[in-house]
Formats: sequence, structure tokens, C-alpha cells
Amino acid sequence: MTAPRTPMTAALACLTLLVAASGCTSGVGPGPEKGAIVLATGSDLSSSGVRQDLIDAFEKRTHRTVRIVKLPDTADGQRSQLLAAGQSGNGGYDVLNIDVAWTAEFAEAGVIRPWGASLDGDFLDSVVKTTEYDGKVWGVPFNTDAGLLYYRSDILHDYGHDGPPANWGQLKDWADQVAGAYNRKAAKEADGGRKPPRMYGMVAQLRPYEGLTVNALESAWANGGDPDATSFTKGEQVGSLQQGVADLKLRLDSIMPHEATTMDETESRRWFADGRALFMRNWPVEYASVAEKLTPGRQFRVAELPARAVDGKRMSVLGGQNLAISAHSTRPEGARALIEALTGRSSERCLLERGFAATRDSAYREGADAPSCPLPPGDAERGERGASGPPAPQPGQEPPYTRTLYAALRAAEPRPRSAHYQTFSKVVQIRVSEYLGSRGGTAIADELAKEADEALSGRGDPRGR
Repeated sequence: MTAPRTPMTAALACLTLLVAASGCTSGVGPGPEKGAIVLATGSDLSSSGVRQDLIDAFEKRTHRTVRIVKLPDTADGQRSQLLAAGQSGNGGYDVLNIDVAWTAEFAEAGVIRPWGASLDGDFLDSVVKTTEYDGKVWGVPFNTDAGLLYYRSDILHDYGHDGPPANWGQLKDWADQVAGAYNRKAAKEADGGRKPPRMYGMVAQLRPYEGLTVNALESAWANGGDPDATSFTKGEQVGSLQQGVADLKLRLDSIMPHEATTMDETESRRWFADGRALFMRNWPVEYASVAEKLTPGRQFRVAELPARAVDGKRMSVLGGQNLAISAHSTRPEGARALIEALTGRSSERCLLERGFAATRDSAYREGADAPSCPLPPGDAERGERGASGPPAPQPGQEPPYTRTLYAALRAAEPRPRSAHYQTFSKVVQIRVSEYLGSRGGTAIADELAKEADEALSGRGDPRGR
């Protein structure tokens, strides 16, 4: 951070640069911030361009220029670039768009500066947790996410189920029964003996990357795990972790294609949209793509993830991104103004209407109390262009899955908040991936729990050595 000029340094600068006296004066503080506000961010995965539209509106209103630096497409690439730039102090960034799981690490590394104020009460409680670390607030929630269950409502209806499964056990039973019956019928009706594509019971993100960590955590929580627990080796945490990972493997070996171990969000969405899976766990941002690409006449819906047996709670991992001010920003006032504009009530409503999950409670309101999006419609009318199901959202309207998303967000929980979260995630990815690929599978709960605790405390490494 550049130190403010003193009267002496200002005078010396005038003499050294031989600038005319009228162009440099002593006895005054620093002048207005100069230059474009630099925002480092990943791609706008909504495909609607809403982020750019909001930035354009900010520039028009404030006469400030915002320069966007596009980060790598992968989360690991984004994190590495931001950390390297922040720790070297020469990245030139003012605002960082960071994954919610990075807050503690970036704060501990001195890459971002404290926000310096409490967030107003309109932000969802679950989302606010992702901005907090060491008793301070380090950013402002921009867009959020909660895992949802996508399901082929037309096929379920044909086999006597007019809604999503209530719990994970029921999901497996339905997937076994319905997908099996569907495949037998399709094979019998195949024209000319041509074998039709197989319908699997479910797809999810089980490639060894962050998506596998998310699925493992959700499975552990579904078996009674406590998202707020600080250790995986104490009490019921070991049992829930063991059963959660075992359930993942059971689903993989019984109702999922083996290719699920290579799937991320995009690949699993392709399988579902191609009609090769009855259920899918994925984020709401994939909704529009499924709607566009699913064959006309086929229907799908989304629901909260199935409930856990112990208490009926429906829990998912909280995703999303927060905006934070770079510790080395030379335009902190402009950075703060941009963040406040992008996360304001009307902006969050725009984000919701254009495919993102909004972070403010007011964005989900209806009627006179609901904020309005000041942007032109843009791509807000996009939605279910190919598939049958809920009507496509019209300009100024919320997406058809909004009520479900709102409920899922309020029940969602953050990933472990630790400066060493990335090491923890790597441990989970390596160990769970090895387990999923094993034949028969041996219990890994004790070993995984121990390594997870060591990683979260900074004592372990990604291989658990």
C-alpha cells in the first residue's frame, strides 16, 4: 500500500521533478485516485454477461473506468495466480473475485485487506460466514451457490413417482428400479435391434478436484456429520465420514457410470442433458444449459438435495464467490465503491435474474418489497428453450427454480474455514479417489480423518506424509 505523502515529500517531489510551482503544492493530502480500477476475476459462467453489464452501469454512473483481468479457467489456476501476485505485491489488482473457500487462506497470506465494517443484515446468514475469519470480515458476498438435485420428472412420473426422492436411500432405490425398467423397455422397443444408450441412475462430480471434496463433505453431512465441527477424529465425525465415503462408493458401484470418476460439473451436465442419467447433483448455474440442450419433450426439475436420515435436514456445501480489496491496491476507495455497487440490492436481483444465485435475502422477495433490476433484459429471457417443464423466465422475472434455490441456500453450510483448506481438500481428493477406485474398498475413515485434521491445522501435506 502506498504511503500518503507528507508536506516534506511533496515538496521534495516538486524540486526533484522540476515541476512548475503551480503544478505541485505542499501542505495538501493525496489527490483523487487515478487510473482504472483493476478487477481480477474468472469467467462469467452464467453466459448472460450480467457481470459486465453491472460494471458498465457503474462506469457510466461514476465516470470511473474498470479494467478486467481475466484469470485462468480453473479454480486452481485462479488461486495460484492471485496468491502469487498478492504475495509479490506487484499484481496491480484492486478488487479480487475469490472463491468462498479461499477467504481464510488469502487473509492469512496478506493478499486481501479487512473490509473494515460489518455486513448489513440483508445478506444471507449462511453466506456471511464465508467472509469471516479470525474475528474480521474480509470481503462482501458477490454470488453464491448451493448443490441441487436435478431429476428427470417425466421418467419418474411414468414409473409412479411424482416428485423427488425424500432421502438418499430412496434415491438409490428409485435409481435402481426406474433406470433398470427404463433400459429394459428401451431395449425392447429399439428399432432394428440397435442398442439404445444406457440410462444410469445418477451422475455427480467425482473427478479428483474440488468437486470431489464437495461431494464427499455432503455425503458425510448426510450421514450426521457436523459442518461446524473443528475435527474429523472426534465423536460422531469419524462414523459420519466413514459412512459418507462408503455411500459415495456404493452409489458409484451401483447406479453411476464408472466415468463419474472423471466427471466435473460440465461433463456430468452433458450426461444428464444427453438423457443418460436419471438424477444429477450439480449447481444451479448449469440449469440453463440443461434446459437448452435436453431433447424437446423431455422434462426435468430441480430439488434440494435429499434429506439425511438422522433429522430430515437437507444440507449442501455452500459455493460462490466474494469480492475483496487487494492488500496492495492503490485505489482502495474506488475498489470499495465498485464492490458496493456490484453487491447492492438491485445488483443482486440482476444476478438472480441472469443465472447466478444472489447473496441477499431481498433478491428473493416478491411483490413491492422486491428490488428491481435496472439493467435491460439482455439474456434474461433465456431459460428452457428445448426441454419441457417450468415456463422460461421472462425479463424481470426470477428463474423457475428460485424458491428451491432459496431454501437450499438457507440450509447450506460453508466448507471448513481454515487457512490450510486447500491442503485439506487435496488430502480428501487423493484418499477418496483412491478408495472409489479400489475393488471392494477398505475402510479409510480413521486414516482420512487423521490426515484431514493434520491438513486443516497446517501439519500435513497433500499425500498425508
